[in-house]
Amino acid sequence: MPRLLKKTDKATALRLRRQVMAIYSYALAWAGIYGGVELGLFDVDTPHWGIFIALMCVNIVIYIAIRSGASTSLKDPSLTAVQMTFGVIAVTAILHYSSEIRGSMTAIYFMIMTFGVFALSRSKMVLMSLFILTSYTILTFWEWHAEPHNQIFAISLGQWAILALGLAWFVYVGGHIYNLQHRIREQRESLRDNHQRLKESHIQLHEAMAQLAEIAVRDELTGLFNRRHFLERLDEALARSERGNLPLHVALIDLDHFKLVNDKHGHQVGDLVLRKFSDIAKRELRRSDVVARYGGEEFIILFTEGSTADIKTVLERLRIEFALACSRDISPDLSTTMSIGLAAWAPSDRPETITLRADNALYRAKDLGRNRLAVA
Repeated sequence: MPRLLKKTDKATALRLRRQVMAIYSYALAWAGIYGGVELGLFDVDTPHWGIFIALMCVNIVIYIAIRSGASTSLKDPSLTAVQMTFGVIAVTAILHYSSEIRGSMTAIYFMIMTFGVFALSRSKMVLMSLFILTSYTILTFWEWHAEPHNQIFAISLGQWAILALGLAWFVYVGGHIYNLQHRIREQRESLRDNHQRLKESHIQLHEAMAQLAEIAVRDELTGLFNRRHFLERLDEALARSERGNLPLHVALIDLDHFKLVNDKHGHQVGDLVLRKFSDIAKRELRRSDVVARYGGEEFIILFTEGSTADIKTVLERLRIEFALACSRDISPDLSTTMSIGLAAWAPSDRPETITLRADNALYRAKDLGRNRLAVA
């Protein structure tokens, strides 16, 4: 039951609408036959109730198979051929009782063929037409054998010929419509595939542009921001501090005796040291802090929050952790330290003035013996 109540896709919904249309058509046909029996156009012994109930049961089973999705594994998920087969059998049985309106009643065969126009290929339409013609031929021969005195050869042959011509027309036109529909479906699928490819290309282009934008502001070796992007961020932060009198600090960092590291251990180890600083800075600093590679072994950090005392604590922790990590993770005989100069924002500061004060503090830290922090 839950599967019968689930939301259907577009293809299943279309099959269900066709199935409801078939049930509606059978109901109309039965109403006409019932009226014909009452008016004496059909034999009073016509088993229209039994035929109608049998058809409704078959169509309900088909509806459930489509609605539940059980028919999707079949070559004909709409079960059009099955439905048409039962319809042909029922119509052939009704024709036996139609007597005087036999010619008009054969038109119901064409109503059945209409359901195959949009669902069956030309070869299947030919098979269905042969099945209808064979069913009608068997009925005609049986009636000639059972009641030859009630049959007129010219009328029987004419009705057979008209039915054959009508079926041939349906096969031709139906095949044309089916092929046209198939081409339209292929074009629609092609357009959908092209749209999907364009969508994927747009996503890839967007990702590529995002990567290019990221590359434009990142240092290739360390993954930190580059100097140009840092100065842009610093300029924006200084403008906010000027408007709102907000705290702002800049720390300039230099790795002590870094040239000796390259000379003694090689440039590959030097690159490892630079990346190690980057990893520790990303881990120790806050998301609001902006850290960038300022030069070869120089780094710069923008703090937009916190007091000078708090930032000194953070920088001291960064200095100690960096020295320990280099000897622990890169080489035991690697003693790399850093010197730090810290400057706080002053009114009317520009990027070059606050970085100059941080640079002066950095030189004072070096003059005092390196591996330390100095405040401007």
